[in-house]
Amino acid sequence: MRDAETGFAVLILAAVFLFGGKLQAHRHRWRRAGISAAAGASMAYVFVQLMPELAEAGKVYVGAAAQRAMALAETHVYLAALAGFVFFYGLEHMVAWSRRTGSTGDEGSRGSDPIFLLHVGGFAAYGALVSYMMVRGIGEASVPVILYALAMALHFLSVDHSLRREHGVAYERLGKYLLAAAVVAGWGCAMAVRVPEATVAVLLGLISGGVIMNSMIMELPREKEGRFWAFFLGAAAYAIILLLLVARTGVSEGSGS
Repeated sequence: MRDAETGFAVLILAAVFLFGGKLQAHRHRWRRAGISAAAGASMAYVFVQLMPELAEAGKVYVGAAAQRAMALAETHVYLAALAGFVFFYGLEHMVAWSRRTGSTGDEGSRGSDPIFLLHVGGFAAYGALVSYMMVRGIGEASVPVILYALAMALHFLSVDHSLRREHGVAYERLGKYLLAAAVVAGWGCAMAVRVPEATVAVLLGLISGGVIMNSMIMELPREKEGRFWAFFLGAAAYAIILLLLVARTGVSEGSGS
């Protein structure tokens, strides 16, 4: 049953990249409001769900590494999160440097520019990891697959919007297909390969750093483009859903004890 759920969810994630550009057909005002609402929901997921999961991943990693006498094992997952954060900051810095220096030539519109390939390639790896973790997370899933998929779909909608704005024709011709394929490939890899739990904890750290960084640089309003009330409503609605789910789970566990 869960395999079918994750399979359906990964198709939704891939569809965000394939068809996210359809939002461009709507009026700018409502498109920007939709992006802001999606950003708010994604940020609610980061603070209400992802950070507690990161703390749990740290405990799992320490337990798994106990027999190896690894120095400062309790910090490794957080260092992975820092690495994910720095990696995506580096990607954005690289793209900004390329734009300032004009080092992207005509090949950029054809998808052969190295900056474009590195930028999209980094996000392809990111999308694959997100799909992998949807199947091979830490312990029991604390939220239904559909809620995880919804949060990541909204997050990917902002990623798609940013990459489409940054790379234009090259993204439309090649980038979106690479990202959609990477998301599906990550799910397929998870179905075929199970890695040690300590490795899963580190991967969750990498993803957490990436989600936090990308939420900051892509989803928070830029130059008055954002719609605060849409952002606020998206954050509040998704946070309430998560909190109600946590409260309901806690009541159910208490009743069963």
